[in-house]
Amino acid sequence: MAYKLQKISELANQTAQAVTRDANGWMRYLDTASRLYKDVFCKG
Repeated sequence: MAYKLQKISELANQTAQAVTRDANGWMRYLDTASRLYKDVFCKG
């Protein structure tokens, strides 16, 4: 179990570094996240 957690943690760190390496990567991440997460924040 600890091995699996270690690998998942390493993958998460590698992915975070790849996404935040440059502005284009970050913009692609935000674009994808905005398409996947649809919610109305202003419910009034």
